[in-house]
Amino acid sequence: MPRNRPVRAAALVLAVASPAFATSAPSSLPQVAWSQMGSVALGGAFSGLDWWSSSSSFSSSSGSQPFSTDGDTLFARDASGDVAVLGSTNSGGLVRALCYANSTSNGTLYIAGTFSSIGSTSAANIAAYSLDTATFSALGSGLLGPVNALFCDNANGEVWAGGEFNASTGSNVALWSSGSAAWQTVPFGGLNGVVDTIESGADGRSVIFGGAFTTTYLGSSSAILVNGTIGSGNVTSVSSASANTTTTGNSGYLTPFIYATGAGLTVTAGPSASDAQYSNPDVLLCPGAGTWMAADNQEAAIDITSTSLMFGTGVRVANGLVDGRATDTFCVTSEPDGTLLNMTYYNTTTKQNETCWYDCPLSYEVEAQDYIFTDGPRNMTSLHVVLHTWDGAGSALDWIQLLSEGAYVSAVAANNQGSCAANSSVGTTGSWTSERSGNQSYLSATASTSDANAADLTLTLYPHIASAANYDVYLVVPGCDAIGDCSGRTTVDVEVFPLQGGLRYTSTVSENVEFNTNILVYSGPVDASSAAFSPTVSVALPSSPAAVTGSTYEIVLEGVQFVFTGLGNATSSSSSSTNATTAANSTTAGNTTQVAYGVFEWNRANASVNAQTTLTNTTETALTQLGFALETAYRAAGASDWSVNAVASYNGVVYVGGDFAASGNYSNVVSSGGSSAALATEGLNGTVLAAAVVGKYIYFGGDFRATETSGTSLAHLARYDPTASAWAALAGGVDGAVTGLAVSGTDLVVVGNFSSVTSANGSTSATGGYAVYDTSVSDWAAPGVVYGNVSAAAISTSSSASTFLAGRVYGSASNAVDGVATLTDSNGQASISTLSGAIFGTTGSAPAMHRRAWARRAGDLLTRLNSVLDRSLMARAAAPALPALPAAVAPAVLAGAFYKNGSTAVTILGGNFTADSDAIEGVAFSENSALDGTAPVVTGVVRALDVVGNALYIGGSNISVDGVGSGLVVYDLATGSWATGIPSLGSNVTVNAVRARPDTNTVVAAGTFTNAGSLNCAAVCLWDSSSAQWSTPGSGISSGEVRAIGYAGSSYDSVVVAGSFVLSGSAAHVASYGFSNASWSALGTLPGPATALAVDNLNASNIFAAGVSTADASVYLSQWDGASWTAQNSTLAAGSVVTQLAFVPMESEHAARGAIESDRMLLVSGELYLSGVGNATAALFDGAEWYPYLVGTTSDGGLAASASLFWSDASFSFHVRHYLARGLVVLVAIAIATGLILLLVLLILLGTWLARRAERRRGPVALDEKDGAGSDGDVSSTHQHVLDNVQAALAQTLAVGAGAGAGAAAGGAGRRTSGESAYDDDDEGAAGLYAGTDDEGRETTMRYDFDGPELQPGEMSMRAGQRVVVLDDEQSDEWWYARDPATGREGVVPASYVW
Repeated sequence: MPRNRPVRAAALVLAVASPAFATSAPSSLPQVAWSQMGSVALGGAFSGLDWWSSSSSFSSSSGSQPFSTDGDTLFARDASGDVAVLGSTNSGGLVRALCYANSTSNGTLYIAGTFSSIGSTSAANIAAYSLDTATFSALGSGLLGPVNALFCDNANGEVWAGGEFNASTGSNVALWSSGSAAWQTVPFGGLNGVVDTIESGADGRSVIFGGAFTTTYLGSSSAILVNGTIGSGNVTSVSSASANTTTTGNSGYLTPFIYATGAGLTVTAGPSASDAQYSNPDVLLCPGAGTWMAADNQEAAIDITSTSLMFGTGVRVANGLVDGRATDTFCVTSEPDGTLLNMTYYNTTTKQNETCWYDCPLSYEVEAQDYIFTDGPRNMTSLHVVLHTWDGAGSALDWIQLLSEGAYVSAVAANNQGSCAANSSVGTTGSWTSERSGNQSYLSATASTSDANAADLTLTLYPHIASAANYDVYLVVPGCDAIGDCSGRTTVDVEVFPLQGGLRYTSTVSENVEFNTNILVYSGPVDASSAAFSPTVSVALPSSPAAVTGSTYEIVLEGVQFVFTGLGNATSSSSSSTNATTAANSTTAGNTTQVAYGVFEWNRANASVNAQTTLTNTTETALTQLGFALETAYRAAGASDWSVNAVASYNGVVYVGGDFAASGNYSNVVSSGGSSAALATEGLNGTVLAAAVVGKYIYFGGDFRATETSGTSLAHLARYDPTASAWAALAGGVDGAVTGLAVSGTDLVVVGNFSSVTSANGSTSATGGYAVYDTSVSDWAAPGVVYGNVSAAAISTSSSASTFLAGRVYGSASNAVDGVATLTDSNGQASISTLSGAIFGTTGSAPAMHRRAWARRAGDLLTRLNSVLDRSLMARAAAPALPALPAAVAPAVLAGAFYKNGSTAVTILGGNFTADSDAIEGVAFSENSALDGTAPVVTGVVRALDVVGNALYIGGSNISVDGVGSGLVVYDLATGSWATGIPSLGSNVTVNAVRARPDTNTVVAAGTFTNAGSLNCAAVCLWDSSSAQWSTPGSGISSGEVRAIGYAGSSYDSVVVAGSFVLSGSAAHVASYGFSNASWSALGTLPGPATALAVDNLNASNIFAAGVSTADASVYLSQWDGASWTAQNSTLAAGSVVTQLAFVPMESEHAARGAIESDRMLLVSGELYLSGVGNATAALFDGAEWYPYLVGTTSDGGLAASASLFWSDASFSFHVRHYLARGLVVLVAIAIATGLILLLVLLILLGTWLARRAERRRGPVALDEKDGAGSDGDVSSTHQHVLDNVQAALAQTLAVGAGAGAGAAAGGAGRRTSGESAYDDDDEGAAGLYAGTDDEGRETTMRYDFDGPELQPGEMSMRAGQRVVVLDDEQSDEWWYARDPATGREGVVPASYVW
């Protein structure tokens, strides 16, 4: 057998798990009873095989359009799998997008791309196809540029188009109204870059655009002074100010600066009250620590001083209301510059924002009040506060907080530790040093330029953020001039992690700055610090830092500044639980802008905005915040080709895919919902081109192979589970890029630049660029095959439920078959299915010097007839040359056979193919959905196979096996080795046919050879397998070629050959050789060379031959009646090539016509052109009428030729199976059941009476006998129980004759004992248990394969489609006793496996 035999159990599981896809023959075709022939397959040079249909493009009456050869084709596929071409673009035209609109009864299909016409209608890059009228129409004057995306908004009667074009109604975005049939002005004016995708927002109230563009939004440099909604980011802002605090603008969201007690902080105040309880100034640093009082009736001063810089944008002051005391007015001066600060505050009396200098009033009515430095943030070393006036005996304060610009964290850990509870922190790896330069404190680290990675330098800062909001985040970097380290300054990698469960934002920045510099590293939402989460900023030495002039790299950091820019999802602090007061009617001190990249969400509520100018921040959405993040990463990465290609919404979250990545953060896919977030394992490792939602999963397609970090294999398709945050593959994926996804119920339609899919069990199926994944079973469905790449898909929502596809496609077929298909039937209906696992490459087994393409047109047939395939033959033969065989372009299966490997059927294939990286070549063994081959391989084109015992005879064109031989070779299937010692038929010859003569040792080989070793043996030679010798059949044929052979006579008395050869000095085309008299005789005269032959059931007086006339190249089909030939054909047109004739049994009888009986038809195979009908790969002929039956297609969409129909049952019956009417069957079954029940009752009574009588006669039983010693034991299994009862009870009661009665009287002497089987010996044949009985049982067929090593004694192996006679179905509901009519074997089979 093959080189590597598969493990039986595993192979059986694989076969069961991988049923072949099948399509049933339409009722309009004659139904062939394929199962009567055993296993049946058809080989040829086809990539697809379908039932012939009058609607096919190969039908002369269909009127269907052909697929384009130089443009994109738009076509529809209905629910039954039928394909109809709707139209094609101009040469070179491309279709990039489709969408379906339900605006009419059947709907309208919109088509867009890059084309100037489609379906002969002029249209500039966009068009519509009416499904009501089947016509194309242009959309106005079209769009002047490529269109990449379409979205049919059926709810609003609109069609959105996006791409790269300029239109008067909008740039790169266009809007078509289906109601007014006119272009509309885009409400937001268009976008400033290419648009690649358009989708509906989750609630249908918005439209989302993705691509390579930017949008700009208004921000504010003094956002803390702006009241109301500053933005709608993806965090919810809650004021951190304590209860009953009067805030100014958004000051309640600012984090107080940390007074670092470990950084030389001092607090002085005086004069102080004499009461020690109120004289400690340290209580002023923290809320709730106590109250400080000034001396009675004296102005007081407070100084909060640090040895390091403090950063502030205002103060929060709490009045000390003790013993009737309170501060009335105060002022603030910053040191060391001594500047008296102007401050803005909210006057609770006037309800207005006001400013103050020297006498700033402090309210008694609130706990605390905020004052913002009107001129902006200040750096200082000391905060000097003077209390000017007071109530009562003197002034008093509870606390004074310096408000930061948002938040600040120092790189020096000691500067983050204050006396209050809320502190920031720092973590490091590697060696870092705390340094000072003037009043600046910072951290520094160095690494050798020769081995920077060894230093492992990372600094991570954990700031205390009091309120979630939108912030700009800056690195505070000391200038190198003051420090004197410019020669070592380099780049650092920065990572900002702002949101819990969100994205990490990475960038690389240079620290080589001469002066103190704030470097922006992030702009967007930041979560508040909590016990569960803290935002982080990390700085690290890159793996490849920027070059420096010195020998060491130096990195430094003073701190990280968070600058508040706006609120998140909150309009004011009054809605929060803090009950803080928000100042009204504030003014903006200055505006800034933020840029979003790649995404834009237009909400219909914002009727008219201009997306090409600065948008107000009231138009921002959560998706905008993702755009801000993408823009930040885009700029940091220095990218030039980022784009958003796909958008899908599910459960309030928008999933965005494309070509973008931030190392260590996200890759090509992110989500935007409550927060922007990377998906699990950082996303996908290649570009995402499509996204869709089915059920609770999001599906992505593109040019990726795995997840970014975990390496989960995904093969261009991925399923994301948002609940489990997990990725999963779609079976084995596809073998090329996926460019589009569409959803139809639970089916995911996948299109792109791929050619095959891999199922969950690992088997591969050819599909072309279109496939359907059934999400309900998590595996591929059977949509057939398209030849080419599909670029766009859309699904109809009308009752037709059609799928519309477009792309560079050349043809299609309902069944993808790589050169071979299996033919079966069930319930009287034939089916085509793929031979599971038979997948070949595009490289053939023919030697390179012999590979060439063949042109096959009717007009040049005469030219082909005058050509000679073999030069030596032309020089010697007087017979006309045979026409060339149809092109066997790889992969092509040209011959086949079947072999029984134990209980497993092996399909043997031969042809021009390779598989398994050329490890399989020329010959392949298909067993249990797996392919194997020979070693060494067969080179050349195999055209003939035959199995004789365990020997496989192989012939073909120029075949050879290294170290074995050429011409005809033999492979031992039992040992998996080549037989040697066979004299060669020649190295440059063709063996067209190899057929063993049954019940003899003779094998007949036929072809173009002239010798067998040294023996003269032209065209036909006989091999004796017992003596291992060649012999010449008679002395008649001297030269020529034989294409086909067949046997005639009840004992296979003669071999009939067809071709073009010289017989006894004269040209002949069909001749018969008698084995008994070793003589040849020509069978009449035919118009020209014969290419195919069929003998009707060994009847020498009913032979059919097909060929081509030498006079006019017409194709003939003739019948030999024992005396003369009669022409049968008036339908086969010139140009047809008939490669095979075979009689096949029919499911039902037809009127006997001509020489063909009513229970069979003649299957004519090859490349057929039927006059007035169309083209076919195979047609049925009933003696008078032609029925086109099968049509094969090549990989370029053309008509393909079939080469060989082969079957397993060499002596099948043509007898038409007749079945009783169902009602009558039921009545008979009831009668039989009633009789059997009565008989069974009588037998039980009789058995009981005999047992009791014997027991009484026997007397008492000894104790040692009760243990069953010496007995046969219990029945071993249900199977044996069925066997025993059937063989005893039925044989005794149903058999006719005294013998049966005697058997019954003998007490079941005919029963087999446990462990024996009714079919253990294959030689039992027809003389089985029921031989000679009147009741031959019910004949039916097997539904499934029943075989494998797990079979138990008594079980009979059978194959799906094989005939079986049910002898008893009464003894068990689960197991039936049956006979194999082909071999006579008997045994039990599962009832559920039988029709």
